[in-house]
Amino acid sequence: AVVSTQSGHYGRGKKTKNLEFTWVNKEERTSIFTGVMLDMYWAPPTFCLDTNCQDPPIVSDPDSPEYNLPERADALVAYMKGEAEAYRSGNIMLTMGGDFCYQNARKNFKNMDILFGYINRNMDKYHFNMTYSTPSRYMKAVVANIGAMQSKSDDFFPYADSAHSYWTGYFTSRPALKKHVRDANNLLQTCKQLEAMVESSTKGGASSRKLQLAMGVAQHHDAVSGTSKQHVADDYSQRLAIGESECEQVISKALTKLSASQKELSVCRRFNESTCDVIYENPNGTLSLVVYNSRVNPVQEYIRVPLEDPHYQVMDVKTGEPIPYQFIETTARGPYRLPLEVVFKADLPALGFRAYKLVRGTKFDNNFAKMLRSSFPIGPMSEDLRVTSSKFVLVFDSRTGSLKSIMNKLSGISGETRSLTVNVMEYRASTGTMDDKQASGAYIFRPNGTARSVGEGRITNFIPGNLVTEVWQQFNDWATLIYRLYYDASYVEVEWQVGPIPDDYGKEIIVRYTTNMNTGEEFLTDSNGREMILRKLNYQPTWSLNQTEPVAGNYYPVNSRITMKEQDAKSGLQMTVLTDRSQGGTSLASGQMELMVHRRLLVDDNRGVAEALNETVSGRGLRVKGRHWIFFSDNMSYNEHRGIGLDMFYRPIIGIGVDDAPFVNYSSFANSTVAKGIELITFENFNSTSKLVRLENTMPASEGGKAQTVNLDHMFSFHSIATFEELALGADRPASSSSHWTDSGLAITLQPLQIRTFVVTFNDKVEVF
Repeated sequence: AVVSTQSGHYGRGKKTKNLEFTWVNKEERTSIFTGVMLDMYWAPPTFCLDTNCQDPPIVSDPDSPEYNLPERADALVAYMKGEAEAYRSGNIMLTMGGDFCYQNARKNFKNMDILFGYINRNMDKYHFNMTYSTPSRYMKAVVANIGAMQSKSDDFFPYADSAHSYWTGYFTSRPALKKHVRDANNLLQTCKQLEAMVESSTKGGASSRKLQLAMGVAQHHDAVSGTSKQHVADDYSQRLAIGESECEQVISKALTKLSASQKELSVCRRFNESTCDVIYENPNGTLSLVVYNSRVNPVQEYIRVPLEDPHYQVMDVKTGEPIPYQFIETTARGPYRLPLEVVFKADLPALGFRAYKLVRGTKFDNNFAKMLRSSFPIGPMSEDLRVTSSKFVLVFDSRTGSLKSIMNKLSGISGETRSLTVNVMEYRASTGTMDDKQASGAYIFRPNGTARSVGEGRITNFIPGNLVTEVWQQFNDWATLIYRLYYDASYVEVEWQVGPIPDDYGKEIIVRYTTNMNTGEEFLTDSNGREMILRKLNYQPTWSLNQTEPVAGNYYPVNSRITMKEQDAKSGLQMTVLTDRSQGGTSLASGQMELMVHRRLLVDDNRGVAEALNETVSGRGLRVKGRHWIFFSDNMSYNEHRGIGLDMFYRPIIGIGVDDAPFVNYSSFANSTVAKGIELITFENFNSTSKLVRLENTMPASEGGKAQTVNLDHMFSFHSIATFEELALGADRPASSSSHWTDSGLAITLQPLQIRTFVVTFNDKVEVF
């Protein structure tokens, strides 16, 4: 495989001629030929040949007074000779384009044909041969010329194009859009799965197609990154919403069909806003819930459903018995917002659903009074507030109201109490200095000094319960934390709510976690939710770093988690914070981690957006909320924090109906469970007769992951497999080597972190009731 990056970190690479190398993934034992472009991916200076360019065209007629072909050829060759000094092979990847280019492709290629032809006809003078090429041809030419190359196993973060221009702001920019993309992906995978299993799309009607297209567009490097103009970001969200609406119809139809409900179920996507049209418009009816799990192993999941009042009892339709439940106040206010949530624990089958019923009746009022008790201390508490679950103990300071310590009761190593404080803080955004005009913006993070407190957190609500206990902590009128301790969860949930951020100056908001752990200058961040990469403060493993931005220059992308470990091997303690979307994060001091959750900036950073990152609703700053899950245990608890991360990523989908209890209360497409860490990441229609199946072994070898064998023929309850072929990852061509049939069925072996793709045809129709 071949990859080219647009540019390397400023000030490195040219003199050492190490811009072409083998990029090695030690976890997956794979490598990629990599070339770094010296001067971005633009056309050389004065050689932009498109309609919107101001550079002179190539004039090849010697009789024209504007004839410039020889001098333009001389200029291009001089540029290429300068480029060649940075590379060892004598081959140069010349990029003739850039953003917004090729609006007039004919003009581009006509000018390039003339220019390149002239240089090739005069090789004795120029000693260059110009050719239209491809990445694979370029790689073969380089490898043939230089043979063995240097290898690199770290990544390219953080990247800067000048001393005070670190591209680490976009790790967090537009946090609401980042979460929208994450949620839309979860909906899309379930939509495609049910569409293939239940045939719930109709010809000319709703299908997964629009959401697939919208998600594809949302992966653009200026989309989910948050580096587009506001009206373009709005368009991304609108396209996702249109696709989500169609997928909700597909899922509703499938769950209605599977559960044999007499009335069609609905999917509510606005639970995060504490509202749902079906519930709001039917305040006096009994509600039916069909909760679907798209994963290949059973899961237990805490479900939260917004309600108008507490006059309900939760019933498991399969057993016909009530199950433990709890009512919780919400922070929602305003029209169509429901003031309560009911919380219960759902026991969900693999690739299947379970039905629950919220039975309406006034006789359940006492349950509300018993489950929901709130207090609002005006001043200091008389004693520390101690909050416990089956696994954790949290202690809040009686004087300040701040969290002060945590203990994991089940871990022998971390069973001792450790100090832990959580604070909401702000970096004030730089608008440039006299020496360097660079401002903080959509791409660039440039703080004006160190982080400052946004206020003293005080406890405003304490809600104990049998399933979950909540402690609400308010820092000011736009920053709140809610600590949630679910009874048997392996994590502590911290919900952050930030906004509207005042616009008196640019602000970049962080949640900082501080412990008394001795972690030194090292921490780890994930790479796209897969392997963990070791980070070290003010250090780069493959070049000598001159740190000019001590905060922004140590920020890294956190797609799913950030971890720090106790340096004392005997202690073996680690703390991981898992995120519900991509964010920027770092560890600037021993025992401390921080994640940037929101940004509101008033100045553009001059990287192409041409407007400030100033998201507003009705003239006020955007309010965003999200979740962090704190995992606090011993160093070797890899399997556990991997599993928690998957729980954060894959969320059950809920179908809601009014009055009618589903006729079918429990169903599963799974024939048998698979090994822990194996995920079905794709099950969708490949064509009219076949299904596309992707399986992933999510466990890295460095975290104890081992090869796992899955019997594909026994995984699904669709009976036997008729045909089978392994494809390349993109499902665009056959794999280089395929699995084989065995006496015991179709055995698929997945190495640690391996993803394998198959096209499968089943003997029986893929539909289960």
